[in-house]
Amino acid sequence: MNDLENFRTELDEIDKNLIDSLSMRFKLIEKIWKYKKKNNITPLQQDRWQQVLDSRKAYWKEKEIEESFIEDVWNKIHEYSLDIEKK
Repeated sequence: MNDLENFRTELDEIDKNLIDSLSMRFKLIEKIWKYKKKNNITPLQQDRWQQVLDSRKAYWKEKEIEESFIEDVWNKIHEYSLDIEKK
């Protein structure tokens, strides 16, 4: 196997891990939504969302990933999470 094939194999594994992590996150979001619904809590908690976004930006900045990319990704994840909670 050449270097490029090895890199691609490694990348494939990382992608699977990302998808698995997102799947676990969204399953947890469903549990959170059930709790919020039962306790009459609105889906969007703006203060919490800002806290999450700020902490993720700080962490990813340590990893030297562009902040605007992180914000775009996390906004998309949050939009999907809110969609789950609005079901």
